[in-house]
Amino acid sequence: MLGASTLSVNRKVLVVENEIIIADDIATTIANMGFYPLDPVFDYNSAVDSYNTYSPDLVIIDIRLQGKKTGIDFAEWIRTHFNTPIIYITVLGSKIIRHQAEQTQPTAYLVKPFLNQDIIDAVNLVLS
Repeated sequence: MLGASTLSVNRKVLVVENEIIIADDIATTIANMGFYPLDPVFDYNSAVDSYNTYSPDLVIIDIRLQGKKTGIDFAEWIRTHFNTPIIYITVLGSKIIRHQAEQTQPTAYLVKPFLNQDIIDAVNLVLS
């Protein structure tokens, strides 16, 4: 029988974030929790490609991405094809943006700046 730490390592998390420093910090936090962070991606097309390649158990998405398409666009793509849990992270806290994001049924919505503990709590809510 596999131990709990072995099972958690098999849980893959995709980080889609437009800032490399934040993406790396989130990936490090995910790894320290015992989960497997996929290489972060920074735009919609890379996010779709990574998702199709690795089938993550959780996706952490920034609403603002590089390029024309947003994190909400990516979340809508996920919802069209899959039921994977989504956690949004964003500096965009307006009511209109939040309403658009809520239409994709995220598990959590974190506004930057956030604490690492906020990520830990949200990921544990989904994967533990």
